[in-house]
Amino acid sequence: MVKKTSKSRFPSTPLEASSLVRVSKTVGISRRAIEDDVEYLLYHFISHPTQTFHDFDRLWHELHFNHVHFACVKREFRANYMNAFYKSFLDYFPSSIPSMKSGVLFSLYFMYISQPAIWGKNRIRVTRDIYRSLFDFYVESIDTDTNIEAALIFDKLRESEAFLFVEEQDPDGRLIDEKVEFRKAIEMNQRLQDFKNTKMNNDPIKLCSSDSLNEYKQLALEYQQAKRETFYTPQATSAMKQAVKETANIVETRPRLLRNFLLNSTLGQDETNIVNQVKRTGQQLLNSKRRKLAKEAVSSHLQMDMINRQSS
Repeated sequence: MVKKTSKSRFPSTPLEASSLVRVSKTVGISRRAIEDDVEYLLYHFISHPTQTFHDFDRLWHELHFNHVHFACVKREFRANYMNAFYKSFLDYFPSSIPSMKSGVLFSLYFMYISQPAIWGKNRIRVTRDIYRSLFDFYVESIDTDTNIEAALIFDKLRESEAFLFVEEQDPDGRLIDEKVEFRKAIEMNQRLQDFKNTKMNNDPIKLCSSDSLNEYKQLALEYQQAKRETFYTPQATSAMKQAVKETANIVETRPRLLRNFLLNSTLGQDETNIVNQVKRTGQQLLNSKRRKLAKEAVSSHLQMDMINRQSS
């Protein structure tokens, strides 16, 4: 999984240079690579048929995600490196998809507990607003008896004192000269991040996973039941008898057959089909996104192999 988290000694543009996460005095890792790994993990998780803690545990180990720790082995750079991952995960928490929120909490938990003991534990930096949103989700999950596993994981993180309360989530460790030299690139990165946050909060996939879809399905089921009850009334039988005579010139008087005509007509179609269609579309979007991310990861790995061979 760490194939995309590639080290870079010579950034090709000021934009890349300004977005490096330093892992030693002379080596940095592209923040974009970290964000891509995080995106791949989370979208892989929510595209599963089920999104339980066990599902995430299996996915984490299948992707060998804990190996990302070994891309930064210098203790003095670990805090900034870990914060880059924590922040990337937390950026997805405003999503309206409940399974995405659960995935963020599972990710923070695994990222925190999987830190090698030799370097100690770097805590999760959260502002007051971020922590409040996490806590509100926790309370809502307990009250509604939903996303219970994610709520318990949040409670476990609290008990472990994994959260570090700060005024700013992302500390500014740049030197004055660096800020001057890369001012335009830094501003561009910030605009790109703002755009990315907007894109995440308006992800079309959320329309396929929102509570409103469940409300619509419940309404469709009630409507479907009301229609079926109507089909068994004398009025419906009489109306269908008249319709069959006018459209097919057939005189049918048996109620059972007339009801079958109704049940097999467009009036009798399943009203929940549209819900299933939306869900299928959402699953297709997720699968497409996952394949795209996987393809990018392989492409990035091949490029790094070529660079390494050329430099050796």
